Amino acid sequence: GGEITGILKQMGDEMSKSLSEATAEEQAAIQNYEGLMAAKKKELSALQGQVEEEMARIGDLGVAITSMNNDLVDTQEALGEDEKFKKELEAGCDTKTKEWEEVKKTRSEELLALAETIKVLNDDDALELFKKTLPSASASLVQVKVSASLQKARALELLHAAAKKSKRPELDLIALALNGKTAGFEQIIKMIDDMVAILKKEQQGDDSKKEYCEAQ
Repeated sequence: GGEITGILKQMGDEMSKSLSEATAEEQAAIQNYEGLMAAKKKELSALQGQVEEEMARIGDLGVAITSMNNDLVDTQEALGEDEKFKKELEAGCDTKTKEWEEVKKTRSEELLALAETIKVLNDDDALELFKKTLPSASASLVQVKVSASLQKARALELLHAAAKKSKRPELDLIALALNGKTAGFEQIIKMIDDMVAILKKEQQGDDSKKEYCEAQ
């Protein structure tokens, strides 16, 4: 009976020891598992944070791309408008250049006609020559009047030719004064000088506009 009890006690001790070892191993395994799970959860949380950051960045990029596309469309439209304006400006400049050349040519012709008119009206040498060559004072006076009439006629011819081309009322006024009897040659020359000054001022203004147009 004593041997059986001894055997049973030994078996009981061995089983208790095995249970303790198994329990200890189980506890260690649980701790390892819990530690691993905690690490995995921490890693998962970090990954979720990264995913959220990436999603936010993708969202921001989407907004930025949309904005850039809108800017691109706006820029293309603005470029189209600029190109259109440039073409219109170039066409306008071409037209203006032709117009300016025509105006310049007409103005040059006007200035030439006015200069010739002044030259005709100032041609006193011819009058002096008539006075010296004719015998009597009365005959000389007649010739002077005739010569003055010829000067007027020639001056009027020049003015009418210029007025026909340019359609300037000032030229008609000078011709009218020259045709009348009240205005002397000096007064008419003063009117012509005033008009020459106006023409030169206009030319300077047109040259400035042309330079601006060419600079664009």
